[in-house]
Formats: sequence, C-alpha cells, structure tokens
Amino acid sequence: MSDLMVKVSDAVRNLRYLLNRGYPRDSAVNFVANHYRLPLNQRHLLARCVFSRREVAKHRRKSVRASAVRGKHLGVDGYNVLITLESILTRKQVVRCDDGYVRYLRAIFGKYRVSPATPRALTELLRIIARAKPSYVELLFDKQVSRSGELAGMVRRRLEQTKLKGDALATGGVDLKLRSFDVAASSDRAIIGRAKAIWDIPAWFLKGRTAKIVDLTVL
Repeated sequence: MSDLMVKVSDAVRNLRYLLNRGYPRDSAVNFVANHYRLPLNQRHLLARCVFSRREVAKHRRKSVRASAVRGKHLGVDGYNVLITLESILTRKQVVRCDDGYVRYLRAIFGKYRVSPATPRALTELLRIIARAKPSYVELLFDKQVSRSGELAGMVRRRLEQTKLKGDALATGGVDLKLRSFDVAASSDRAIIGRAKAIWDIPAWFLKGRTAKIVDLTVL
C-alpha cells in the first residue's frame, strides 16, 4: 500500500469516528482532510464516500436489486449515473463507499461534456434499464449544466430506438423530482435520503467486471 493510501485509510477511519459521534459532516470532513493534507481527489473521497454507521444503515435499507424495478416507474439521476458509468468504462477511479454504493470522484461542477465514452455509456445504461423492465423510465439531467437539453435529446432518440417507454428531460430540482418515482437510480446522498427506493446501476454494471475501484467497505 502506498504512503498516500495509508494516509487516506487513516483519514477514513478518523472521519468515521467523528461522524459516529455526531460531529457536523462538513466540519468533520474539512478538519480531517486538512489534518492529513489530502489532495483534491482524496478530499472528494471523504466528502462523497464516508458515512456514519447510522447513515450507512439508512442508505442500505433504501437499496433494491434490479428485480425490484420490474413494472415500476423508474427515475434516473442522469448525470450522476452516466458519469459513473463513463468513469468505469474509461478506467477512471470509482469508489465502493461505506454504504455500498459506487461513486465517481471526478469534479464536474456544471462542466460536463459529451466525450467518446458517452455513446457507449448510454448504450450500456439503456441496455441495463431495458433488462430490468420498468413500466416507464425518465432520465433527468440538471438544466444548470451546459448543453443538458442536447444530451436529453440524444437520450430521447436512444429511448425510441430501444423501444423503452419513457422520456429524458433537462430540468431543475432533479433531487426533488426523483423522490416521486417508485424507484430512483442515483448515488447522490440527498437523493438517497428522500427516495422511496434506490437502484445502484453502476454497482450492478460492475458485477463480473474489472475496474479501477477503491473499496472502502473492507477498510
């Protein structure tokens, strides 16, 4: 294990200790990241992937398998799921977090761009959804991200080709809208907290595949 990973492992354990004792999340993340002088990617890992035992239990209770999607209305957090699949396909680092959900570490912050990996990631995403057989699927893309309308249009055309009943929209308030669906697909902490049930599509996609993944569940 590299010196950096030893440092990250220690930081993860210390952050868990603070969160389990009720320390405010943002303050605890900043304190631990600054104490260990972590680079940006590892700071993102702490912020996105480390949780208290109570939150881990809550998130795991929301998690459902693909079989639970059959015949249901499925809402997909478009950028969240698509970027994670792109990261897996291009062998960028992803993390199996404390709560078991797979998350990416790339910093997008409203600057997502369609890449050569996007069509392949979309094909895989729609193939996975089609196999789950929801009665209806809606892929929601945050309209604040540039060119979201074009991406939603691309997805709509793909939906027509795959004969999936559904739609793709560029919209605001994605996290609020997703809680109205029978099942939501996302790894976003706020969405998991509000949704009725969560399907982790990237975790399902990873089964039987090799990937550049850090598994916090074994630390």
